[in-house]
Amino acid sequence: MNANGSFKSQQAPCGRVVDGELYEDHDDEVIVTQETIYACGCQSIQHEYHDGSVSKRIVRHDGTVLVDEMLSAE
Repeated sequence: MNANGSFKSQQAPCGRVVDGELYEDHDDEVIVTQETIYACGCQSIQHEYHDGSVSKRIVRHDGTVLVDEMLSAE
C-alpha cells in the first residue's frame, strides 16, 4: 500500500495533535481498506467488504486497542 496523502496537526486516538499518513487500497476480498498512521504511533484501520459490512480497529501508540468492531450490513 502506498501513501495516498499526508496530514498535519490532526488529533490522534491518544489525544495528541500530530502529523500522519493516509493509505487507501482496493483488492478482491475487500472493496476499500483505509489506514491512518499517526506520527505518535497510533493507527486506525477500516475495511469495507463487498457485502456492505465494515470492520474498524483503532490502536493507541502504546498498543491499547480502543475500538475493534465489525458492523454488518443491514
